[in-house]
Parts: sequence; structure tokens; C-alpha cells
Amino acid sequence: MQYRTASFYKEFRCIGGICEDSCCENWEIDLDDASLKNYMKQKGAFGKRLKDNTRVKDKQFILNGTRCPFLNDKNLCDIFIEMGEECLCETCTNFPRHIEEFDNLKEVSLTMSCPEASRIMLAKQEKMTFVCKDGTDAEYGLKHIEPVKSLAFWKKGHVNKLDKSLFDVLFQVRTFMFDVLQNREMPIAKRAAIVLMLACEMQAYIDSKEYDKIVKLLADYQNPENMEKLDTQFAKHTNRVAEKEEWMKQILNMFEGLETIKEEWTDLLRHGMQTMHPCAEYEAAYQEFLTYYKEKEYEYEHILVYYIFNYFLGASYDGDAYTKVKFAVISFLVILELDVAYWLQHEKQFTYEDQVLVAHAYSKEVEHSYNNFESLQLVLSAHPILNVENILVGLLS
Repeated sequence: MQYRTASFYKEFRCIGGICEDSCCENWEIDLDDASLKNYMKQKGAFGKRLKDNTRVKDKQFILNGTRCPFLNDKNLCDIFIEMGEECLCETCTNFPRHIEEFDNLKEVSLTMSCPEASRIMLAKQEKMTFVCKDGTDAEYGLKHIEPVKSLAFWKKGHVNKLDKSLFDVLFQVRTFMFDVLQNREMPIAKRAAIVLMLACEMQAYIDSKEYDKIVKLLADYQNPENMEKLDTQFAKHTNRVAEKEEWMKQILNMFEGLETIKEEWTDLLRHGMQTMHPCAEYEAAYQEFLTYYKEKEYEYEHILVYYIFNYFLGASYDGDAYTKVKFAVISFLVILELDVAYWLQHEKQFTYEDQVLVAHAYSKEVEHSYNNFESLQLVLSAHPILNVENILVGLLS
């Protein structure tokens, strides 16, 4: 098996009890069959504790309020202490890793829902690069896990099976997307706009299975002479600040409708809505923040690359590349909007640790609730306010 990871992947070490947002709180802990069987056969006082705190039929621990019942008062895991690391279930062993599997390839990332993983990624000033090597699950800190395949239940006639021909084309496209998103000679919003336009145009060819036309389309985008045509298209979506403000309010409202994982996220959203100004003031504050944070624009670059890396190739299972790119772009826009609000709320100060707080809270809300993730994908695929024209206004105005 081959494993592709970001070059910093193996820098991650769980910081345990000193983590400000323990992964052992605020969500259900699903148990794989092997771990459940192992826990249920344990004897003695700890075996009884395991049985008393497990909902066997649902294959879940019974939470103590919002906390795992085995998270002790030092925020350490009693299963780890009593039984050893090898006895942790798949969920606890693999977090904060996100795994996508394509035949003999696993792509593994560190999810931003973990504050420490966010710190590692967002601290890098250099462009994100990836390493692909032969290996084993154990070498990458994993237990066996069923492949993560995007179900995209709203796509008619969907079959959850890898389309290898599409995968090969999407891999080429993703490489180009990385090149565009990491082209620091362009503003980050324009980079995102190019990637969005490409995904929008190629989706029709995916739907009709004309993959050769995607290759031709990609060649057109790679031709520098065609950039002028894109610039002409983009010009129609600039200087429409009032439309952008109203659109962003609708987007934040959409996120307010999701299940709340942590109150911190609700607070960030509420402040985001409250600090949106009347049009002229809003635009001035927004532009001031972009100037203030320009030297750290690479953080948004990393966020976009992260979401494209995690989800784009999943379209080789469900055929919906455009929605996955929209997810990346909307994620960037929402995080940026909440950053601006947080900056205004804190006397126009915004630090690296503040970015970690916002980015990881967003990721925890949308990536680690099945209901939230699938609901968001459905909305992204179908809602009229999330068409390419509106998103370009959100990016470029």
C-alpha cells in the first residue's frame, strides 16, 4: 500500500491533557467490532467500568455529559493507561487523521479540527508539499479503517465504486489546482476563483463521462494566454460589495442551521453576523484586514490546499468534483469572514493562535459531524445562492 501525506504529517504528536479542546469531548465515540469485543471480555473493576459505560447495541461509549467516560480529571485516557495504546479503538487511534483510499493508495491528512494539527499546518510559511511512499497503517499511526468514500446521496444513479479513469484525470487536475492555489504572485481570492471556474466547467464533462474533454480543458487553463479571458470574466464580479455583504450573511445563516458541536463555534458565528457593517464601513474594514494580514496570506493558501487535498479526489467515487471545490472555497470564505469579525472584536488584533482557534472550530463543526457534513454537501450541490456567479462575487468584490 502507498501512503500520500503532507510533508509535515509525521511531526504530529498528541499533546494529551494540555490540549485546549480535547478530542474526547463534544462528540460520540463509535467503536469498531474488534475493540468492542475486546472491551466486553475484560474482567475485574476496569472490565465492569467498560461494560457499564458502553452502549453495546449502538457500539458507542455512554458520554458523561459531553465527555468520554474514560477521560479522567487530568484529561488523559484511562483505557490508554489501563490497557495500553494498542487497545484504543479505531476512532481514537486514527483521530485527527482523515483517510481516503483509492485501490492501493491511501491519502492521509491531519484534520484541522485538532488544534495541534492546525498549529503545525498553519505555522508553515513554505508551500505545502506531499510525500508518497510505500508503508503500513502502523507506520502512519493508523488502525484499519473502512475507506472514506463520499456518498453524495443526492446524485442520481450513484454507485459507490472507484472510477479509475476519472481518478487519473482528477489527479492531473488537482496537481494543477495546487499550482494555482500556491501561486503567490496572485491574490488568494483570484487563485480560488480560477480553481472554482475550472471545477464548474469540468463538471459537465464528468457528468457525461467525456474525460478526454477535461484533459483539453485543463490544457486551456494551463495556457497563460487564456488568463486574459478569465480576467475579463472576473471583472464582472468585482465592485459589488453590497451584494457580497448580503450573500455572506446568507452563508453564515446557512451555517447557523447546522448541529452545534461546541458553543465556541456558535459564538464565532454570532460575532460574525453582528460585526457586519453597513456597506461602506464593511468594505473598508474588510480591505483593512486584508492589508493587515497580507504577510500571512499563506495561511489561507494552506486552508484551500488542505480542503482540496482531503476531498477532491473523492469525486472519483461519486462524480461530484464541483461540489468539493465549492466546499473548499466556501470554507475559505467563511473562515476569512470570521477572522475579520474576530479582528474587529479584539481591537484590530489577530494572531496566529487566533487563526488556529477559528480554523479548528470551523473544521470541527463541518468535518466531524456526519449530519453536518452531508447536509452541507447537499446544500452546496443544489442551493441557488451557491452558484458560480454568486461565489465569484463573494471572492472578488
